[in-house]
Amino acid sequence: MSIKLIAIDLDGTLLNDNEKILNNSIKAIAKAQRNGIKVVLCTGRPLVSVLPYLKQLHLDNRSNQYVITFNGSVIETTAGKVIKQKVFELWADNINLYSQLECQSALYTTNQNIPIDAAHESWKNKLPMHVVSLHDLIAMPTKPPMLKIMAVADRAKLDQVQQEIPQDLLEKLNPIRSEPEYLDFAAPDVDKGWALEQLTKYLGLSPQEVMAIGNADNDLPMVKYAGIGVAMEKSTPHLLRIADYITGSNNTSGIADVINAYI
Repeated sequence: MSIKLIAIDLDGTLLNDNEKILNNSIKAIAKAQRNGIKVVLCTGRPLVSVLPYLKQLHLDNRSNQYVITFNGSVIETTAGKVIKQKVFELWADNINLYSQLECQSALYTTNQNIPIDAAHESWKNKLPMHVVSLHDLIAMPTKPPMLKIMAVADRAKLDQVQQEIPQDLLEKLNPIRSEPEYLDFAAPDVDKGWALEQLTKYLGLSPQEVMAIGNADNDLPMVKYAGIGVAMEKSTPHLLRIADYITGSNNTSGIADVINAYI
């Protein structure tokens, strides 16, 4: 069965280490589009942060092209029309780490001391950061849709926290490890695999007609779901083990190689 949709992670996958899309990746994606294949960027970022890359790929502002953002919490057209969105009601302040709530237009934190990795997230994702009290956040007359919580700490601390998350919290939020220093939380059962499945059904496709490409543990669900699951060569050990195909580096021709191999 031929591929009709390619889902591609951004950071560490489509983007090189300088957060740029390589020319050979742009050409390969253009070839896929000429063959009638949907190319869907799947990321933990919000749409505003993805738009410059969609524009480079000539996928921006389309009613028939799609993007998955916030690790699967939002499925929308590249023109910004939401197809499906899952939010949650809980502020996970009880994980005893620096954490911030991420919405479509802003970040919110109750912590006055902002780690450099959290500040980088604000800059990278083009989301202004607001330091608020938990009371003020709860008392907002129009609450921002809660799409993602990101906890920030060093790798060892997050490894420990992830292993010790209490069951009552796991029933309310889904933990997603997007980077060694980031532990994200989404609504229950929400991840990139869930979102890719919803979009696949929406488009009337089967998993066998889908390719998914990623490099990190938050890409595991979509790589498992797709008929062809692809890991970049520098992927996490778990992703490398379950992938159907291992391609080259995000700094050379990894994306171009796998698309040219199948399209």
